[in-house]
Amino acid sequence: MRNKLGMTFMLLMLVGLVLAGCGANGNAGNGNEAAAGGNNAAADESGGVIGVIPKSTLYDYWKSVRVGAEQAAEEAGYTIVFQGTAKDTDVEGQVKIIEDFITQGVKAIVISPTNADAMVPALEKADAAGITVIIIDGDLNSDIPHSFVSTDNVAASAMAAEKMNELIGGEGKIAVVSEVAGSIQGAAREKGFIDTMNSFGGYSLLNTFYSEGDRNLAFNITQDIFTSNPDIKGIFATNEGASIGVSLGVEASGKKDDVAVIGYDSSEDLLKAIRDGVIDGTISQDPAAIGYMGVENAIKVINGEEVEKKTDVPAVYVDNSNIDDEDIQKILYPLGKQ
Repeated sequence: MRNKLGMTFMLLMLVGLVLAGCGANGNAGNGNEAAAGGNNAAADESGGVIGVIPKSTLYDYWKSVRVGAEQAAEEAGYTIVFQGTAKDTDVEGQVKIIEDFITQGVKAIVISPTNADAMVPALEKADAAGITVIIIDGDLNSDIPHSFVSTDNVAASAMAAEKMNELIGGEGKIAVVSEVAGSIQGAAREKGFIDTMNSFGGYSLLNTFYSEGDRNLAFNITQDIFTSNPDIKGIFATNEGASIGVSLGVEASGKKDDVAVIGYDSSEDLLKAIRDGVIDGTISQDPAAIGYMGVENAIKVINGEEVEKKTDVPAVYVDNSNIDDEDIQKILYPLGKQ
């Protein structure tokens, strides 16, 4: 009896082990297939993976860039991996992302460099690995990029100066609140605005103030400007963070009727400031178009097609007179109002 019980127990144990083994193998297989499916989805279901690296993930602007990039990729059967650093001065972080994309074997890297020089070695490695390099909304001191897709920041800021001249009427003190000293985009925007304002004559431009693109620092700078220059007539801010900070400083100081303010970029906070009359207008790029054209050019290069070395994406001036126009709304809300 004891032997029969022992044999029965052993048989049950064997059956259990076989079932467990099948279950474990089945589960492991399913789990691995799911993981492989996630990793190889681009290879199995699309033309491949394109890495998109914004200058940072700090501003709403880059969300719209992502919308355009994903749309272009989807239309052509590619997959986007969108990855950026928390600050647009994080050179080491951006280099690390590039190196990770090289290891992953992406087909292309579409990037807004944090620095035109510091990114060169990492992107040259990508190019040497056969990865297509496209620059969006920025610059790189190298010939390896197949295309540069950007707004003409000098021309866009010259437009801001023209609008400022119309608002002020020919004379007065003007301040520029920029982002990071030495920034590619910021320097171009400063130049376009300052050169054009100087061409009018009659204006006194203060030394440029740098806010690191931080709204709190820009807020404090704005209040200091009002304290030191109570007769200030106009302020131009060169990016989203600086523009929001200036608008908050103007509102807190009760100066919205005394000073003309023009920002750069767009966000819900900036659009509200325009509607509330706190700032007069903003230069809005078309970030979704920049993202779209950047990825579109990358795919063309991958497919062996020629692309323009430089693609300009026009900016528009947004104020209360056109903020609700259909064409402007499409730029401001590429996914529609959420």
